[in-house]
Amino acid sequence: MLHNKYFRKHVSRVHDLLSNLIYLNESLSILVTIFVISLVFGSIHLLLGDYIRFIIVSSVVSLSIIIHELAHKYVAISLGCYSRYVLHPLGLVLTLISAIPFIPIKIIMPGVTLVSLYTYDPFTFRKINGLTSIAGPLSNIILAIISIIIRIVAYPIMSPIWRSILYLMLRINSWIALFNLIPLPPLDGSKVINWKPTLWLSAFILSIILYIYSLM
Repeated sequence: MLHNKYFRKHVSRVHDLLSNLIYLNESLSILVTIFVISLVFGSIHLLLGDYIRFIIVSSVVSLSIIIHELAHKYVAISLGCYSRYVLHPLGLVLTLISAIPFIPIKIIMPGVTLVSLYTYDPFTFRKINGLTSIAGPLSNIILAIISIIIRIVAYPIMSPIWRSILYLMLRINSWIALFNLIPLPPLDGSKVINWKPTLWLSAFILSIILYIYSLM
């Protein structure tokens, strides 16, 4: 009975999600996502006419988002699932609104990586959902930590532009990880906390520390 109830609940949730997505070519969807999120972090530079800075921000965002989404996708595929990235209309609109300069709260959720599981067993489902969900934020946490290490080790011989790039790598990746780990659906954090609360808490605290460090 529990299995059937869980199955019906999951199918209903998936149906509601799938009926409200924008199905484009996956590469095009990722390009749209990169452009929109580049505006979120870089619109102020466009407004000020600092186009070089905008290009740098766009490049860092592109790398961060591509790695985040590919981490979701390929972990899912390694677990025997089908996966692809699609745009979410409401999330896309909210992200575009966040791109308006001087808005303090940024919402970054233009799309989702769909994962089609091979089982509806509730325990296996939570595990696969948790593993695929933590993969994205974890990739951003790793990128943020790498940027800190490189910046500390090579700072004396590093040009100002590379210092800026590494700072942006830290700031953007720590923010993406922190935002995605918020434990509210449909964000990654809600699926991770449903699987392993201690893992979620560890990753969430680490992302907070990294983001606060980036502000310093």
